[in-house]
Amino acid sequence: MYNFNDKTVLITGATGSIGQEIARQFGLAEATLLLHGNKNVEKLEQLACEINTKNNKVHTFIADFHRQNDLEKFIFDITTNFPSVDTLINTAGLNLMSPEMSQTTFDKRLESILNLDVLATIRLSRRICDTMLKQGRGTIFFFGWDGVDYGWHGETAQLYGTAKGAIQGYARSLAETVSPQIRIRSISLGWIKTNWGKPQNNNFINRVKSDSLTQRLGEPREIAETVMFLTSESANYFDGINIRLNGGKRGTKFNSI
Repeated sequence: MYNFNDKTVLITGATGSIGQEIARQFGLAEATLLLHGNKNVEKLEQLACEINTKNNKVHTFIADFHRQNDLEKFIFDITTNFPSVDTLINTAGLNLMSPEMSQTTFDKRLESILNLDVLATIRLSRRICDTMLKQGRGTIFFFGWDGVDYGWHGETAQLYGTAKGAIQGYARSLAETVSPQIRIRSISLGWIKTNWGKPQNNNFINRVKSDSLTQRLGEPREIAETVMFLTSESANYFDGINIRLNGGKRGTKFNSI
């Protein structure tokens, strides 16, 4: 449906469920792909090999965005070797519900999510945005959370809402600054079927499903398809700020996450 043969797309967090699916869709559309990963080098290389069966324009990068030096080196490598980036998709983010994160303190989790989801995302986006402004075009995607608008009970929700609220606010003001040359897209996600749900019991998952009018979790494929449309020329007149992708919010309150 789409062809991005002449476009370069940078995807952070490409080893995650959402990042992988977005990478596959852009690979099918023949884009040049710059795929970022952190710890899971093997998964990143497997993804690149999978896409390269149909597209020989995949480049991989490993960087821990919690480390300022890693982030700066990553930015330098991208801007030096690929001076023209048409689309930046910020899917890198902290999984607060992982076993590792659930066993640490509130302060440590707060520091981690702010460093990765807010500071690193903003710093990278500003630098890539500068190159886009020079070329006079570009699209930048941010991913928020629909819970920012109505709140949830619990420490995890407080942390996630703080980080995603900051990103959504940044995206709105960035759009006011750089539009229409650069299109800023902010998507507020509902419950999506990714690795976060695997440690949870069936009762929790069923309660989550009931929070959506569709009575199900969203699929990474649906996010990828939305991103593809919003990157295309067909979406030029589309307001991409604070799009909710959540299956229709029912408004049910839960105890905590």
